[in-house]
Amino acid sequence: MTPENPSTELLHELVLLASRSPSPHNTQPWSPRIVDGGIEVSIVPGRTLPAGDPTFRDVIMSLGAWIESVAIGAAEAGYAIDVEVLPALSELDSLPISGPADSTRPVFRVTLLPAATPEDASANASDLRPFTAADVRERRVYRGKLVGRPEVFSQLDSLQLPPWLSVRSLDDRAMQQLSTLGIAFTASRATVANELLHWLRLDPRHPRYGRDGMTDAMLVMPKPLARIAAPFTRRARLRDPLVAVAGPLARFFEGLGRDASLSSSTVDEVGAPTHHVLVANSRAAGIDDILSVTEAMDSRIGVTEPHALEAGRVLQRLWLHAHRQGIAISPHSEVIDSPAAHGALRKRLGLARSDVALSVFSAGVAQTRRVPRSPRLTDPSAQ
Repeated sequence: MTPENPSTELLHELVLLASRSPSPHNTQPWSPRIVDGGIEVSIVPGRTLPAGDPTFRDVIMSLGAWIESVAIGAAEAGYAIDVEVLPALSELDSLPISGPADSTRPVFRVTLLPAATPEDASANASDLRPFTAADVRERRVYRGKLVGRPEVFSQLDSLQLPPWLSVRSLDDRAMQQLSTLGIAFTASRATVANELLHWLRLDPRHPRYGRDGMTDAMLVMPKPLARIAAPFTRRARLRDPLVAVAGPLARFFEGLGRDASLSSSTVDEVGAPTHHVLVANSRAAGIDDILSVTEAMDSRIGVTEPHALEAGRVLQRLWLHAHRQGIAISPHSEVIDSPAAHGALRKRLGLARSDVALSVFSAGVAQTRRVPRSPRLTDPSAQ
């Protein structure tokens, strides 16, 4: 039988499991604290992306993935979870730009509850065949060549997505154009580009290579290129001139991409990865009263922070679903970050005013025997 109160050891195990959740630039912005048989989570300001993620969309969705990982681990131990969203989640604009987490201002609290039946415990994962802690640990992101398997995302009934969320598909040629436009936007904005460079770990000698950020292995970067590029990510006297030169050039290409229309092809090439967009409909989510509309507008995301948190849980389930099918994921937040790419995406998908694109990602079979594992602050080698 499941004990009424979870042990501190179990809570520590769940925190460790949740640390494998995805986050923007692998920043791992969560700061969990075990309290009174539960877990409170605060945000680390120094692990947010003020330039690249000013709306906190990616941060909040990564926290949702963190919650889903806890739910999956708790279900294996015979527990259900209760999530209490706290006011600080809707007050993220008051966070400082940098610094540690404030434990007095958690954004949510997770409490474990004894599950009456195994079905109650696994209901958190919302899958007919519940995901496991092993799925969470083994899930991989791969930014190299992917070979698509369209059938993997053609049937998602088993995931029981809430009615206000849907997964739309995007053809390969359009995705390539949108991603190029998004990358040009990133390179053309010095603050965004510098922020990205700050989180790159292109040399194993980097002091944080095995802790956080994006490594050369994660980016599938050839070693000679990584060795050349590494100094530009760590030395301001090299980085600043590079960003200054790259900016105008990137703005030129961004202008060309903004003026060009997306390819009219809707038929993907054989073997091309599939591309997907997680879309929220604020009206279907019940955001139709004056208070909720005001909250959604204030959040700058297009949906309220609690809805973005729930969408992050769903996104984690989608990626775990892909993992179970032998599929790797490549995220493309640059498409939503770029106003021009985002606008073209909305037009291509025919999104309504009440529709909000929350995440864009590619999926396919990685063309390698070994997909690199991203580092975590909780890895033994990082201690």
